[in-house]
Amino acid sequence: MVEVAVELDEALEVDEAPLADAERSPNDVLRLVVAVAALLAARLLQLILGDDAVDAARDLWQGLDTLPSWLVATLVLAAWGGGAVLFVGGGALAVWQRCWRALAVTSLGAAVALGLAALLGWADEPTAPPVADVGGAAGWFADHPTATELLVAVTAAVATAAGPWVGRFWRRQAWGVVIALVVTRALVSPVAFASVRALLVGWCAGALAVVVVGTPPRRPRGAAIASGLRAVGVPVRRLDQASLDARGSTPWFAEGTDGRRLFVKALGTDERSADLLFRLYRRLSPRDLGDEAGYLSLRRAVEHEALLALAARDLGVRTPRVVALASAEPDAFVLVYEAVDGRSLDRLAPEEIDDELLRSIWAQVRVLRTRRLAHRDLRLANVFVAADRQVWMIDFGFAELAAGDTLLAADVAELLAATSLPVGVDRALAAAVAELGPEIAATAAARLQPWALSGATRTNLRQRPGLLDELRARVAATDPMRGPAA
Repeated sequence: MVEVAVELDEALEVDEAPLADAERSPNDVLRLVVAVAALLAARLLQLILGDDAVDAARDLWQGLDTLPSWLVATLVLAAWGGGAVLFVGGGALAVWQRCWRALAVTSLGAAVALGLAALLGWADEPTAPPVADVGGAAGWFADHPTATELLVAVTAAVATAAGPWVGRFWRRQAWGVVIALVVTRALVSPVAFASVRALLVGWCAGALAVVVVGTPPRRPRGAAIASGLRAVGVPVRRLDQASLDARGSTPWFAEGTDGRRLFVKALGTDERSADLLFRLYRRLSPRDLGDEAGYLSLRRAVEHEALLALAARDLGVRTPRVVALASAEPDAFVLVYEAVDGRSLDRLAPEEIDDELLRSIWAQVRVLRTRRLAHRDLRLANVFVAADRQVWMIDFGFAELAAGDTLLAADVAELLAATSLPVGVDRALAAAVAELGPEIAATAAARLQPWALSGATRTNLRQRPGLLDELRARVAATDPMRGPAA
């Protein structure tokens, strides 16, 4: 990581990696997934309902046929005129300010939308007469439904693609115009699926363009994090961006003005979207992974991690104390812990991991199990060994209280597989059996499968073919009902 030092004031120094011009964000991938799903759902709805859906839509609009034609014409011209001013003006402003990447992503989105809207003309689409009749200048929009459909698709794509590059106010204005175009088109064109289809096609095209080209980074910077910490009474004089295996967050080390060493986790919308995609992937798995429903907001997810860390510490687990929870721009939250002087297990050489240390790790797992607290991410990076050789369990972001047997067995399986990599199957299993007993160790056998393990552990196991099969067989053999281990 290339670091730059930024002096913000006399009391604060920040060392952080410079931001890239653009990056592919999990938030944008999630938006694309949702947009594609919505478009497919609309197509399925059309296939199932057909004429019935069109008739129902026209009945819903029926009362609007009493509106005076001059009023409808005024609304149509205002919506389309406003759209022309906003979108053409926005493009001209982007050229003047030389926002070439923003122009590239919106142009790509518009081109893809135009092509998709032209291709997806869903044959034999049922229609009904338009709700309102207009003439004059507004009559052009009624007489050219195909052209207006393409324009709706293009404007929706531009609004989606430009979203990451503009502020919230302008995003709302753009989408307000898009919705106005959809509504006015639906009033004066034959009632059909075309207006909704154009909106969804544009959304998909814009989201695809954003994923392909990338967007400005939206992670909170050191200055924003320091400001958020100061607001909750934890002022710091130094922040250093850390290069650690911290799934779902951006880690920092900090030094408080009182001399305390702190560990800071910054979680933003990208991390939230990545977690939702991960949960969606696991939800679609045909296997029982024991997952609970996710949280509706990033705030609730961060509060859950803080609660579980506090609960684990109170229940006797050795884990760093929570110091504070703060917000940071843009749309991020910061969780602060007391720092521990030491290294995570994945940074220790195999010869540094002796049997006493292994048993200390499993002793902490025994405390977790006794309290039915599932950690759910017991890979090597989340087991911390302090300078005095004390074991600390960190990162309770995925943990669950009152956990069922499946989650508790998954913890044992994850840690067995992870520790087998540096020390071998025999020593890893012997330490687990010594602290948990053979019956509990045997419960992990069914979860010692690649699909049940973390990505980091799976990646390392690929370099050791046969190790997981050996571990699974040895664990199953510890079951007292099957006789002693070989």
